[in-house]
Amino acid sequence: MSTETVSLEFLAKQAKLNMDELRTLRRDLSDMMRLLNANYELTRRIERREGELRDDLELMVKMELGGSLANIQTAIEGSLSRIEDKVGDVIQRVEVLEKKP
Repeated sequence: MSTETVSLEFLAKQAKLNMDELRTLRRDLSDMMRLLNANYELTRRIERREGELRDDLELMVKMELGGSLANIQTAIEGSLSRIEDKVGDVIQRVEVLEKKP
């Protein structure tokens, strides 16, 4: 065993250093928890926004396709109408020719 004596003043200084270190560690831990919670909230907001963007993109694609399909349908109906008119004219001419003796 050592015969050195340890003064109460030395022990008090060591205890104070330990307490200061413990306070620093607790403060750091508190900061880490706060940052972790902020990170979690940010991640949730990003995921929510990602879902909203996905919905917005889906709606935009549907609108674009719907507009294009409506345009194509209008063009097809116009073409069919012109074809029906021409076929109707041909049928009338054929009927007129069939009525001639």
